[in-house]
Amino acid sequence: WDFNKNDYHEWVEKEGLTTKFAPMYHGDELISESNDDRRIPIGVGVHDSSAALIPYLACFKEPFILVSTGTWCISLNPFNNSALNYDELKQDCLCYLSFQGKPVKASRLFAGYEHEHQVKLLAAHFDKSNDHYSSVKLDMKMLTKLHSDDETAVDNNHDFIPMMQESLFAKRELSSFGSFEEAYHQLIIDLMKQQVRSTQMIMQGPAIRKIFVDGGFSRNPIFMHLMAAAFPDIQVFGTSMAQATAVGAAVAIHQYWNKSALPDDLIQLTYHPAEQEVKHF
Repeated sequence: WDFNKNDYHEWVEKEGLTTKFAPMYHGDELISESNDDRRIPIGVGVHDSSAALIPYLACFKEPFILVSTGTWCISLNPFNNSALNYDELKQDCLCYLSFQGKPVKASRLFAGYEHEHQVKLLAAHFDKSNDHYSSVKLDMKMLTKLHSDDETAVDNNHDFIPMMQESLFAKRELSSFGSFEEAYHQLIIDLMKQQVRSTQMIMQGPAIRKIFVDGGFSRNPIFMHLMAAAFPDIQVFGTSMAQATAVGAAVAIHQYWNKSALPDDLIQLTYHPAEQEVKHF
């Protein structure tokens, strides 16, 4: 895709591939098909990550970033129209097209998989169940100490933070932690170091006012606390929306099937203020 001319790249046409592709439509358009003498309006289909972004674009006008967390943690900035550069591509950035055909700068981190993998190792080491992490509560005293100690370690070893594709926590000795809870707090600190870097990579453009975090990590008190601490000048919210991708696809064609305004509570928000006790990343 050639983002400068907003069309297929020249080489795609030269190779004759455009004749093989389906016609292009905007994500908010409808097409009609006949079925037993009835005309049935049909949406053209929307990519899942693009669909999940649609309700936020419909509800919020100030610049924001959506961090969609799961196996991959994908940061989406629909207000960053800059072209991808080599460093961004090397760090796993890419550009989506919004349902309106506009570029959406995105970065991704394999944090959900890393979390799942390391939690299993922690459970085995400390003889806990695999879901024990879900009962771990935010311990400010522990978090502050770990973060303070880690700042000293990083200052003495600038190579400690590797490329985004590597695991920070895997470099640690589990025997150095006194409890599952202590090790788990350190795991989230390590994941947040990479998450902050990943999200910062797409923050060019208008000043971001809000960061929305949806998916599994939005319910993790340690993760959300550190996210707010990392971006003290930006409002950070955990969000909840049932069937977000399906809702997004429906909102894209809302004008065709529903004359009512979108409900004010379409997206449930939980505000996470920045705490002074934790140093910023």
